[in-house]
Amino acid sequence: MQAQEVLNPENSRLLRVGVVHWDSVGSHGIILLLSSTFEELGCETVDFVHTERLPENLDMVFAYGPFGSLVPLANRMLACPPSQRPLFVFRMSEQLPNPDFPEKLWYGAGLIRSHMERLAFREETPGEWELRPRLRWLTMKANRFRYYGDLQWLHQQDILSLLVIGVRLNAVSGDCLRARGIDPMPVSLGSHPSWGAELGLERDIPVLWIGKRATRRRERLLGRIRAELKERSVEMMMIDGIEHPYVFGDERTVLLNRTKIVLNLLRERWDSNSLRYYIAAPNRAMVITEPVSPPNSFVHGEHLIEAPIESMADTICYYLSHEEERQKIADQAYQFATTDLTMKEGLTRVLERVTLLRQKVMHP
Repeated sequence: MQAQEVLNPENSRLLRVGVVHWDSVGSHGIILLLSSTFEELGCETVDFVHTERLPENLDMVFAYGPFGSLVPLANRMLACPPSQRPLFVFRMSEQLPNPDFPEKLWYGAGLIRSHMERLAFREETPGEWELRPRLRWLTMKANRFRYYGDLQWLHQQDILSLLVIGVRLNAVSGDCLRARGIDPMPVSLGSHPSWGAELGLERDIPVLWIGKRATRRRERLLGRIRAELKERSVEMMMIDGIEHPYVFGDERTVLLNRTKIVLNLLRERWDSNSLRYYIAAPNRAMVITEPVSPPNSFVHGEHLIEAPIESMADTICYYLSHEEERQKIADQAYQFATTDLTMKEGLTRVLERVTLLRQKVMHP
């Protein structure tokens, strides 16, 4: 199927897509890549910050995150007459609350937290929503409950056209959303060509951690595994913004081309952070992760290795000393991430669904 056929079933014009940025255009590089991928697929894209007015004549607003409050954007969407309102597609990158909690708690706490977020904003001038400094404290805690409450609010206000989730959003979260009338579409983020290169460098970094420590759990596990590796004479490099500054772009590609194994640890045991897979695999660095909840696009033993924390250090040492096995898994992950599981393929699926939604709107 050609991109233009996907986007334009009536062959009248291409989709005009407003891509949401959270701080300033380009502050999150992944959003620029999503925007450029939409353009590759034949869309006209307009980048704008979530606190700004909606660009005119949009067919769709696309947001990846949230990396900020949804209140200004949602209120602007609400201000549009329904007949002129663009579709809103939200690709959620964050996890929802602990699945051990009952859904009724999710729902009640989520609605309260979402309402608190809205109370903290005021309309300074028509269409301009700003956070009230004295009420900032209302917005600083319980964000996972806010995510769930915001989804309910957006759905109830008939703003949310399509919720796209990662395939690894835990099954409980998907069931809870569907029970409340929201049918999420699982789509992997996929890798982007700019995230990898074959540089032919010596892989002189045995184990790499790249990313924020973020939570007490992850901090504790990083310390434990690092100490256990050191006992086995294996050093782990920490790119955590503390020991070494974060790296991006070409600098990150060089680092990953020097790395044999990338460690993946979850912020919370039910969590998902598969972005690490998409940046490691295109550089043929093998991922070893603690077990994650199914479903998962990357398959244990084929594209990565899962190991319990208790045997993580031993597992890492095994693959450091079995080069052929490690390289085989890294090569399979590379092929998978660069041919099947790409950002372009994922957004094509999203646009196919958007086309169907637009047909229903135009021809009810």
